Amino acid sequence: MREYISSYRHYASRPESAVFMESILPDCKFGQDGKALPARRTGGWAWLLAASLALMATTARADAAGDEHVQAVTRTVIGILGYTRWPAESAVLHLCVVGSTEYAAGLMQSSGQAVGGQRLDVRRVDFERLKTADCDGIYAGEVDEQQWRSLMKQDASRSLLTISERSALCRVGAMFCLRRQGEGPGFEVNLDSVARSSLRISPKVLQLARSKAVSP
Repeated sequence: MREYISSYRHYASRPESAVFMESILPDCKFGQDGKALPARRTGGWAWLLAASLALMATTARADAAGDEHVQAVTRTVIGILGYTRWPAESAVLHLCVVGSTEYAAGLMQSSGQAVGGQRLDVRRVDFERLKTADCDGIYAGEVDEQQWRSLMKQDASRSLLTISERSALCRVGAMFCLRRQGEGPGFEVNLDSVARSSLRISPKVLQLARSKAVSP
């Protein structure tokens, strides 16, 4: 009975806000002014901190792996460009990037460097403007297949090197399509598209690819 009276006096002497807050947050204690008192139990906070740190570490590793893949794709694409010869070469090699891309960031940053004796110029171009744009090569991301097929038919007479992030575009005219190969990027080659073009591509590049002879 005395314990009950003591408990009652304890709650009666404190503001209603504190009593109410403790009723809905039993793990927290509140003072006379209704403000939360420092928690004595830290196990929950320690677990939350550990989980947050683990998530940050996982995210950092994923970002690092993503950056490495972007750089590997950049080296692969520049390698293909370097082993390709155009009928009429100029001082500048224009690479046009179209569609929503995942790995083009490294290429954009490589604009201005020398590739096979030419200065590389990388820029984004709207798909609708590709027909009139000054492009020696096209790097394609997410592109509608029907639009791509139409572009390939209309630009059949142009000396265009075409590289895609999507393997599906190799079935509708793209020459090279990137793909993951182990921990690094690989690529497929559409031999029909290469043979019909006026470009000269070194056999060294073709030997590295998994040949995929398909008709558009």
